[in-house]
Amino acid sequence: MAPSPLSLLYGGLYGGLAVTVVLGLLAALSVGTSDFVGGVASRRANPVVVTAASGLLGFVLALLVGLFVAGEVRIGDLIWGAAAGVGLAAGLVALYAGYARSRVAIAAPVAGVGAAALPVVVTSVIGDETLSPMSTAGVVMGMLAIALVSMARSQQQGNVGSSLLYGFGGAVGLGVFLLFLAQSDSDSGLWPLVAARASAVVMLLVVIAARRTALKPCLHVWPHLVGIAALVTAGNGMYLAATRVGSTSVAAVLTSLFCAATVFWAWLIFREQLRRVQLLGLGVALLAVALIAGG
Repeated sequence: MAPSPLSLLYGGLYGGLAVTVVLGLLAALSVGTSDFVGGVASRRANPVVVTAASGLLGFVLALLVGLFVAGEVRIGDLIWGAAAGVGLAAGLVALYAGYARSRVAIAAPVAGVGAAALPVVVTSVIGDETLSPMSTAGVVMGMLAIALVSMARSQQQGNVGSSLLYGFGGAVGLGVFLLFLAQSDSDSGLWPLVAARASAVVMLLVVIAARRTALKPCLHVWPHLVGIAALVTAGNGMYLAATRVGSTSVAAVLTSLFCAATVFWAWLIFREQLRRVQLLGLGVALLAVALIAGG
């Protein structure tokens, strides 16, 4: 794949790895903040409806931005994007079901680590990426940090086996999203993301229709929906840019640290107490970033 002019500029001036680290962390911050806002909105409206409505707004936003970003429209890139969107929708549905019916403290870490691990495993086995020993150690520690930060007390007493299954479903879906989106050509602009948002919305609307849920978000959550759409679109766009500048494995792991941002906002806004294991996870995350950047 031919690198885009922007990728060449950033890579030449600052080095591909450094830019990938910065973009990956910004993507994590953006997506993690959107998750926090989504959680607030879901207290006032149906979570699946919130996801579908914000996804529709995200599609419109990605389409509008895509029209002004240089990029060639290719069927292959759109197919990769659409497949990534199906994975995203399936992963979100699995996670929401897991949060509602099983133990969040089990499902969330499994989903987070799995989503980060899938692109790393696939690109290392059948791809052509080669990471330095230091960066590899950072990737492993990053996945450990995701598990530690995601651990929270759960009031639910769901079956451990079902919790693992829901978490595994979320991991496969979100991992497929990160992996497939990164397969698009570097000069395709945001069109793969537009296709991903479109297919994800279609999948969620099918779920809503099957469950016969009314697609009527309350008016007072519309500002939340706009914020979610803007943050997720920005985060997905930065992740996509990170994969085009540098390693997909590094970008996927750093972006999957979004749970740390969600935990931070919950602590700052709602004064939720952080457990020692979560504080340890934040420290491990910082060490992981340092190792990756130093590699």
